[in-house]
Amino acid sequence: MVDTPTAMKKIVIMDVDGVLFKGQFLLHLARSLGAFVYIRTALLCFLFNLNKISIRELLLQVYERFKGIELEYARKVYQNIPLIGNAKETIEVLRDNGYSVILMSSGVPDVFVKDLAMRLSANDGYGIEIGIQNKKLTGEVSGRLVLPNGKRDFVEELLNKYNLTWQNTVVLVDDRNNLDIMHKASINIGVNAHYAVRQRAHYLIDSRNLAEVLDILSITDAHTFQTLFAGIHKQFVHSWYQEIRRKLLHVLIAFVPVFSSLIYHTTIMVLFAVLVVYLISECLRVNGYSFPILGRITKSSIRKAEERDFALGPVTLVLGAIFSLHFFPAVIAIVAIWIVAFADTAATLVGKSFGNYRIHYNKKKSYEGTLAALIVAFFCGCVYFPVPVALLTATFSSIIESLPLKSFDNLLMPIGTGILLLCLGY
Repeated sequence: MVDTPTAMKKIVIMDVDGVLFKGQFLLHLARSLGAFVYIRTALLCFLFNLNKISIRELLLQVYERFKGIELEYARKVYQNIPLIGNAKETIEVLRDNGYSVILMSSGVPDVFVKDLAMRLSANDGYGIEIGIQNKKLTGEVSGRLVLPNGKRDFVEELLNKYNLTWQNTVVLVDDRNNLDIMHKASINIGVNAHYAVRQRAHYLIDSRNLAEVLDILSITDAHTFQTLFAGIHKQFVHSWYQEIRRKLLHVLIAFVPVFSSLIYHTTIMVLFAVLVVYLISECLRVNGYSFPILGRITKSSIRKAEERDFALGPVTLVLGAIFSLHFFPAVIAIVAIWIVAFADTAATLVGKSFGNYRIHYNKKKSYEGTLAALIVAFFCGCVYFPVPVALLTATFSSIIESLPLKSFDNLLMPIGTGILLLCLGY
């Protein structure tokens, strides 16, 4: 283990499960013991995350099932748990810049946390105490970190020992067991965080790359910073390139009328299936997990303001397409869906590129973007309707797009457009 310095400038407390580990030690060990133990452990973890049982109850019930496991077997499971990207490199950079890094876990045995601290060049590591007899786990757990407020008390003891305060403290956490130290720390960072932490965190890291913490703490003078952070910053500040990715996905809805004209019922069923899968993916994302493939796509496309909650844009977009196909004649449904696919996309891209004059009732949007939406919507309407009707439809839909509706413009633009065309007798 790396020696702890006698004087600390600032201290970084890192949780282990979910922050440094990809997943949780308890679940990795339970999975290796069979499906029944794993399902039981996963259910207990779920109840803990719902605040139905305490951390102590969780640990007592889980470790009871680990009774008789060889310590060496548990060690091999721990050693095989994959780590978050650039963990060791980031910790070394933090230490080089005057931070002391302490690993702390209320689920991983102390002997393993201390070993992890040495592997990652952290200053020290603290975990729970487990009973061991004849090199086997007894199923007993103890220590202050098992208690509901154990982490807070432990951190306060460390701060007193090194003459520091909570103002000198940065915490990297993922679940609700860390809420008490989050509230006290000067900077708290949610790493692949569960919903309760995600709502309260000052900053979020969802990239599976610990190097993002260097940007958050403004550590740019480290000699390895550029190497560690190459390409990461632009991807996760939700820049111009992120908006292009988002809108490329947005325009895919324009293909729905084509498929519905060939296989209507199958298209509707596929849209509902996509909606259900997306909702599951979002439930996982806001709790620090990732749905295969779709989870990565969502993370690379959501805006900064959507990181803490459900991203409703795809939900309202798909619902807008479903309602248009179900309630409107085919020609109206096609135009309504094209307008939300292409006009809304044009408004966003032009607004971000050239939007200098803000709309007085919605400062997040510009007159340039709204004009772009009107022009594109006009051309969409001209495909099937006379020029005056297309112009009226485009004006009406661009007004809806300009309103402060957030993601609900994806739903109200096609519905509003469809109702207007019905009223005009089409």
